[in-house]
Amino acid sequence: MDLESLARGGGRGAYRKLLPFAWMLPTYYAAPPGKPIPMGGAPLVSLPDPDLQARAQRLVNVLYWTAQTQASREGMSDAQILKLFMAPELAFRKGAQAASSATDSGFGGYAEDARYRLAEALYDAIGRSPLFQDWLVVAGSLCSAVPAADAAQASLLNTALVLRGARAQRDAAVPYVLLEKRYRPQPGASDSRRADADQSLGYRYTLDLGQGLDNLVNWDGLTQGFELGLDHAQQTLRNDMNYLGRVLGPNIPAADLQVIASCGMSIVDPSTAVKHGALVALVDGYCSASQDWREPRFQIGRYDEPRGAVAALPAEQFELTELPQHDGYRIDYGLGRYAQLGRRQGVWSAKAAIPLLAG
Repeated sequence: MDLESLARGGGRGAYRKLLPFAWMLPTYYAAPPGKPIPMGGAPLVSLPDPDLQARAQRLVNVLYWTAQTQASREGMSDAQILKLFMAPELAFRKGAQAASSATDSGFGGYAEDARYRLAEALYDAIGRSPLFQDWLVVAGSLCSAVPAADAAQASLLNTALVLRGARAQRDAAVPYVLLEKRYRPQPGASDSRRADADQSLGYRYTLDLGQGLDNLVNWDGLTQGFELGLDHAQQTLRNDMNYLGRVLGPNIPAADLQVIASCGMSIVDPSTAVKHGALVALVDGYCSASQDWREPRFQIGRYDEPRGAVAALPAEQFELTELPQHDGYRIDYGLGRYAQLGRRQGVWSAKAAIPLLAG
C-alpha cells in the first residue's frame, strides 16, 4: 500500500454497507483432499498438484454455491454494498496421506510456487464473473515451504490470499494480493516435518517480524487490514498503524475494515486497528478432539474506541446455511468423527447488510 493512500485515508469509496459470508470449515487437523468435481456452474480448476487442485475446486464450488443461494438476499445486487467472503486460515494444507516426509515443510506444505499458481487459478475462476461483482474474497491461507540446505530447518510460509471480484468501473488496482508470513523454526523443531501426524509440532515456529505494512490494502477507497491468526495475536496490524503514525504523523486515519482468517484465535481488543464504529470480522478454522469437536467460529463486531473494545454484533443478525452433503462442498474431517457427532459445515451470512461505519 502506498504512503499517499495511507495519508489520505480510506472511507471515501462507493461502499457503505457490508454483506459478510464466512465459510465454516474446520482446518486444525490435516484432512484428505477428496475428489471434488465442478458443481453448481463452477468452472473447472486446473492445477498441477492434485491435492491443491481438489481443495481449490471445493472453494470455488462453495463460492458459486454461496453467490447463487444468496442471490435473492436484499443487497446482493446493490453496487453500494460490499460482499465479503471469508475462508479460514490453513484452508490449503496437504492431507497427511499426500505429504512426503522427505520434502514436507512440517505443516502440510505445498511447493514454494504453489501460492502463485493458486492465486491465478482462483482469480481466473471468479475475477471476471458477474456473480462476483463487488465481492472481496479472503481465500484463507496456503502452507508452503522455503527450501533450505538443512531440510529439517526449512522456513515455512503461511500465505493469505485476498482477491477482488469484478467492479462496474475498472481501475488500476491489482486484482489480488498475497500476504506472506514467514515462520522460522525454534530450537527443538528438527522433527517438524512430521507435523502432519502431530499438529503440536507446527507450533514450534515463530513469526518472522521482518515483514511490515503488507497487511494493509487500499481498494475501492477503503483502507482494509488483513491478518492471519498469529498476526492478530502479535498485534501486527495495530503495530503497523502505530508505526505509520510515528512516521507520517498522528492524523493517519485508522483502517475502515479489519478481517482476520485464523485457526485458534478470537478477536483481541488491543489488536484492533480500525476507526471508531468500524467493523472487525474473524473466521476461524479451529476444531479439536480435545474440545469435543466444537464447530469453528465466526465473529464480527464494532470497535468502540473510547472503551478500547470490540462489541459483538447480535447473534440473531446471522444464520448458517448448511452446504450440500457432497464431497464437492464438504471435507472429511477427523476421520469422519466431526460428521458423526452432527457437527455442521456451511456458510454464515448476515440476514441484512451491515453499515461499514456506525452512525
